Amino acid sequence: MLIKRMKTAMIAMLAFTILAGSFAFAGVESKAEESNVIKLSLADALNMAQESNPQIALSKLAVEKAQLAQQEIKYQDKKGKEEEKKEQENNSLNLNPYKLSPSDFEYKYQIELGKKNAEFGLKMAELGVDATLRNIRFGVEAAYYGALAADDNLKICEQALERQQEMQKIAEAKLKAGVIAKRDLMDAQVQVASARAAVAVAESERQKAYINLKKLLNIDSEKEIQLTDKFDYKPMENVPDAQKLVEEALQKRMDIIEAQGKLDIAQLDFDMTSSVYPANTFKYKEKEYALQDAKMSLDNKKKDAEAEVRGILLDLAEAQSNIPVLEQSVETAKESLRLAKLSYEAGTAVRVDVSQAEEMLKRVELQMNQAVFNYNLAKIKLENVVYIPVTLNASGNGSSQ
Repeated sequence: MLIKRMKTAMIAMLAFTILAGSFAFAGVESKAEESNVIKLSLADALNMAQESNPQIALSKLAVEKAQLAQQEIKYQDKKGKEEEKKEQENNSLNLNPYKLSPSDFEYKYQIELGKKNAEFGLKMAELGVDATLRNIRFGVEAAYYGALAADDNLKICEQALERQQEMQKIAEAKLKAGVIAKRDLMDAQVQVASARAAVAVAESERQKAYINLKKLLNIDSEKEIQLTDKFDYKPMENVPDAQKLVEEALQKRMDIIEAQGKLDIAQLDFDMTSSVYPANTFKYKEKEYALQDAKMSLDNKKKDAEAEVRGILLDLAEAQSNIPVLEQSVETAKESLRLAKLSYEAGTAVRVDVSQAEEMLKRVELQMNQAVFNYNLAKIKLENVVYIPVTLNASGNGSSQ
């Protein structure tokens, strides 16, 4: 009897050990699965992008190259002047007629333009570091918001599918009760199929949005990521004055600074050339055309910058005015759908009324999601448009289904 009890106890203990081990293994497996998912806040994504993007290192290297070029042209000028001074002190003749002296125009021309170009190159390289960081951050923010918008679009379509499936069940029950024709059920089935197709499209768009974000963050496309920030609407308390923002952009934007620098170089080139070559020479005309071209380029850049700033402010204002209206429209559409379903179940409305109410709710929810995406995108554009062009750099996809 004692032996039997001991056997029973050993079997029970063995079973418990196996069961505990299986739970422990399941826990390890679950943790392993969780560890494969990268949870990302927007701040995490921005830090990751800055750490892994090779363009930042390249932009810093460009500064070093520009500094070296500036040192080189200064060294050439200093060396040339020292050699000329030495020759003058020794009263020696320059036996090489092809060698340029610091007193020669061509020498001065090359050195002065070289200094100007080197100074301009260094300035643009230094600005390029900040512009690179801004472009990276802007691209990641836009892609992050695009992925969040795609998440919400998918949820909206999935909810619409669930509602259509519920309507199909109601139609099946009504057909069984003999209160509707088979055609009504077939229509409900078509609506379910259409809603399922919309979910598939939304899922595809979501995958594309995540692939785009992973590419910017240098994450393997097969790796799963989970975005932890919410996609919401936070209205700006103080919208900047358009004219002040334009004036700031005209002073700080990299493309305008670049165009102004090229104009300064073209002006110096023309001034030096015109001091030697008369107006009826090809050399004079060549530099004159180059100067006019640089002036037109700067003028166009200023116009582009102003149009971009004002356009973004209009986008921001449009989205901000649309969102409260769409919020109300969503609530109205939900109530309309609820009443249409009650009427259909009571037999006082036809299925097409419910279908129209359902379609309206889905449409305004997607429009609302798009408006929030547009607003958030306009906000980050506004933060950067004073420093860099942003209209053609936006990433992400917040398009409605």
